Order: sequence, then C-alpha cells, then structure tokens
Amino acid sequence: MGNGGPNTIESNVMWNCGDHGIQSAADAIIRNNIILGSNSDGIHMQQHQNGSPSNLVIVHNTILHPSNDAISISGATGSILIANNALYAQNGSAISANGNLGQLMVLGNVGIGALNGASGGFTSGSLAGDFVAASFSGAPPNDVFPKAGSKLIGAGDAAHVVEVDFNGTARNGVADVGAYKFDTAGNPGWTIGPGFKDQPPAGGTGGVGGSAGVGGAGGSGGSGTGGAGAAGGAGGSGSPGGAAGAAGMAGGAGTAQGSPGASGDDDGGCGCRVSGESRSASLFSAVLALALVTCRRSRSRRADQSRQERRD
Repeated sequence: MGNGGPNTIESNVMWNCGDHGIQSAADAIIRNNIILGSNSDGIHMQQHQNGSPSNLVIVHNTILHPSNDAISISGATGSILIANNALYAQNGSAISANGNLGQLMVLGNVGIGALNGASGGFTSGSLAGDFVAASFSGAPPNDVFPKAGSKLIGAGDAAHVVEVDFNGTARNGVADVGAYKFDTAGNPGWTIGPGFKDQPPAGGTGGVGGSAGVGGAGGSGGSGTGGAGAAGGAGGSGSPGGAAGAAGMAGGAGTAQGSPGASGDDDGGCGCRVSGESRSASLFSAVLALALVTCRRSRSRRADQSRQERRD
C-alpha cells in the first residue's frame, strides 16, 4: 500500500490456532508454512483498516484442515497468486474466494476439497497417497513430508518455485508442491513437534586437572570431550605442584565427538560447530603451557646444580 516492500511470513508450523492460522490483508508473501489445524481457516485474507486483499503471494504452503477452508479470500481487490500449495480440506474448500477476482491466479496446487470462486490450477490428491504419515488430527505427530509416488512431486508451476523449502533445503527449480522438497532418503530436517526447530546439541565440559605431585611436578590436565555434533569443551588445568614441585601442565584441547562439516568452520551462527581458528587457539595455548613448564623445570635443575657446587 505504498509503505515499502511486502512482508514475508515463512517457515512456520501451526496447530490448535484459536482463529485463522495466518491472516493477511495486503502486501505479503506467505510461503513454506505448515498448518495442521485451526478453529477457522488455514490462511485467510480479508479487509483490515486501510488494506484489502491485493498484492499477495501464497506459495509452497502445506495445509491440512479438519474443518473449514484451507485458503479463503474475502473481498479481493487486486493481484493475488496462489501457487504450488498442498491444500487438504477435509470438510471445507481447498480455496474459497470472493470479491474482484480478475487478478486472482491459481496455479500448480494439489489437495482435497472444492474450489469456490476459483477454477483450474488444482489437482486432486489423497492424504494417504501423498504424505509419509499424515492425518486430519490437527496436531503432531503428523508427518507431512511427501512420500515416494506422491502427486506433490514435480506437480507445481515452475515459474513460481521459491529458492528453499521449509527445512532451508535448496529447491533448485524443482516444482515440488507444498512446504517440502521431496527427498528419496526421507525428511532431512526437523520432525514437527513442540519447541523450536533445529536446536544444536550442547558441547561437553573440560577435563579435570591432574593431582599435584609430592615434592615433584604437578599432574597433567585432562582433555575435554564435546557432546555429539558439538564443539569439544576446554581442557582442564593441572593442580599446583608440591612444596618443591613445578606447576601442573595445562589440560589438552577438547575433542569433538560429532562429525564437523567439510571445512569445520562456523555454519552461520547456530553454534553447532567450532571454527578452525578456535581449535588452533586451543592447540597453541596447550603448546605454550608445555613450554613454560619445561622452562621452569630447567631453571629448577640449574638452581639445584648451583647449590650442590657451592656445598662441594
């Protein structure tokens, strides 16, 4: 409406919504969302304050709706694109629209339910045939990843394929319908459930330092061990030596149990891999500590020799 670019609503998963799953008036891109059920419609567009349904793009969403409509539009006034969505309405319309529908485009959608105010751009599917383990329960567990042989695979409109899917997997121009890009190996991402997506595993703690020697050198520090797929913890520090002993050696660097990426570098801020620079710094610290201990031991031996010479 003249106030900048459209808003983007993407990569959300919703169930048990008290009203519509997603609501918008105008100037929005709604993509890669999964809606398992709501008290009203899945995605609803209607007039609100100064906005009325126009300049809307609804693409690559997966909606399983036990009641009411998967997508509904009330009082359309401008351009609306509904493309490449998986729309399964058990007791309502897959798409219901009214108003000025001269600029409504419906392309490459698959699902169950009637079309009201729209025509074409929709292929009938089946819940059992198109998804791994989906149901109209309205909540998880609900696996809406496409299964082999699904009508969702490659059935979309190629001109409106977005760059990535719900998992962040590159679509590479493949027109798979719904929030996911199909993979023969199954869903490579997060399993739908309560909580946030893709939480990284926690790292391990550092090792415990060795015990002090009696009149001798301190013990060596233990090595830290990281949790699976996470960065190793920092090594432990050696305890101080005995009365005449040298300080203990610094603990070894932590060891990662998980398999890092090809480069081992940070993956963009998720905290699931330690950077190469951090590992180098840990190794340098351990080498420096070992050199200091060696130097102190050498000085101690020279001092003992000097005292012995004076006694002689």
